[in-house]
Amino acid sequence: MELFYTYPKFHRVSFTLIAQKHIEYLRKINGLKVYELDELLLPTFVPVSKKKVIIHPAIFIMHKVIQSRTDYFGRFRKDYYDWWRKNWDELIGIDVCDSDRLSQFAVDLLNLTDKVITHSSLCVDVYKKSGVKKKIYLLPHGVDPEWYELPNTWEIVPAAKASPSLMNIYLYKIRKNKKILLYWLWHSADRKGWNEVRETYRRLRKERNDIVLVIKSGAPNPVEYQQVMDLGAINLYGWLSDYEKIMLYDLADIVLNFSRGGGFEHCCLEALARGVPCVANEWGSWTDYVPEFLRIKKGRRVKPLPNNIVHVGYGYTVVVDHAVEKINDILDNYEEYKKKLEEYRVKTLSKTFRWDIIAWKLYNIVFS
Repeated sequence: MELFYTYPKFHRVSFTLIAQKHIEYLRKINGLKVYELDELLLPTFVPVSKKKVIIHPAIFIMHKVIQSRTDYFGRFRKDYYDWWRKNWDELIGIDVCDSDRLSQFAVDLLNLTDKVITHSSLCVDVYKKSGVKKKIYLLPHGVDPEWYELPNTWEIVPAAKASPSLMNIYLYKIRKNKKILLYWLWHSADRKGWNEVRETYRRLRKERNDIVLVIKSGAPNPVEYQQVMDLGAINLYGWLSDYEKIMLYDLADIVLNFSRGGGFEHCCLEALARGVPCVANEWGSWTDYVPEFLRIKKGRRVKPLPNNIVHVGYGYTVVVDHAVEKINDILDNYEEYKKKLEEYRVKTLSKTFRWDIIAWKLYNIVFS
């Protein structure tokens, strides 16, 4: 069997990483051939014979398809679109939700596909309430099986080269006897709850001196890091390999997910897969995998993405008072939380949130 998969192949974003994992594991199933197309190629590409195509992310790419089906004056040519569409057997769209409602613009584009896939039960509900009429499938993200199986990387012989910065953080943690709070910040600081992270860290530092905030960013010295430099925060930046990411999580004591409504927040799942507590907002897609004992009360209702033309609804901040209380409780009762998390990790997470398992689910959705 054969399948096309179109995604941001030459423009690396989070969609790229998820799509490449889908492709990697789909190719291991029944000799399936998966042909990759860059997101910008689909509007002008026609297969020799009818094939199924996965479109990821569906809203953006289908918009590009529609834009390409216009006349000289910019008017939509339905006959031109229909000709393009009849050359495909089935359009299977994958996308996310970053708030509690999609715009009509986004809904209309999703309804052009034959099947719609999204990553959480929250998003399935958002899609339905927003008006998506096509059948919606739930397909979560995952991690490679070794994320659950590999021993703590700081207790074994290294299996690969690692950034010297990781060793520096390790030595700092050991010599200063610090607990590491890890916060991932690639973009969209407001949506990722930076204001609440900053306030939580400031309050915690007034109460205890045994913690340090490590901000993982793409570029060095982001403005958010500058706002907490006076409290001894550390900035780790640049691209990390999967093995280096595992090493980073193995250094962390708690991972912070204060997102107001952003996608799946894959870093939180990665932390839990490594047995590291990830405290998270009680509202969001991550509630499919974050256990209740690690959730923080939701606070103000806000727009995660103001003026966005796709994600037009609302999300929630976290309650900082409860965040401080929860983090203190975890640090003061760390072994108890680790034991509960280990049981949950083995019995629940590892049975569902693995790329090899997810690939089979995707395969069955595509060829059902």
